[in-house]
Amino acid sequence: MSGPTTETPSAIQICRIMRPDDANVAGNVHGGTILKMIEEAGAIISTRHCNSQNGERCVAALARVERTDFLSPMCIGEVAHVSAEITYTSKHSVEVQVHVMSENILTGTKKLTNKATLWYVPLSLKDVDKVLEVPPVVYSRQEQEEEGRKRYEAQKLERMETK
Repeated sequence: MSGPTTETPSAIQICRIMRPDDANVAGNVHGGTILKMIEEAGAIISTRHCNSQNGERCVAALARVERTDFLSPMCIGEVAHVSAEITYTSKHSVEVQVHVMSENILTGTKKLTNKATLWYVPLSLKDVDKVLEVPPVVYSRQEQEEEGRKRYEAQKLERMETK
């Protein structure tokens, strides 16, 4: 995943070994466990970014799950590597792309198991009904910003059509 650059990291990774209580009787990790890790990674990177400039402190709140793909099962004993990256920012929202890889720590084999696109908005810690402005990101390529803007406008249009 190559994306925009900022003074704060635009990508993070969290890792966790999957245990029996994370899975069903067949040994496959519950989708809810994976969704929770996806959202946690998105919340961390978004909140860090939204607090990267001086100003009112905030927490990034999940506003929209654009898509979530379950590509392959993850099993007990594998390590989940959840990578989250900020791929676009608008005045009041942050787009985060998340990829989940499973690693068999006995063999070193890795596979992509999940992908997701999430949108967050920064809410003031003083007044949780107040949405704050998002610090801009600097893109390494102009096309990244243009592609992000197209995705933003498309999801905005979809929201208007479903109201």
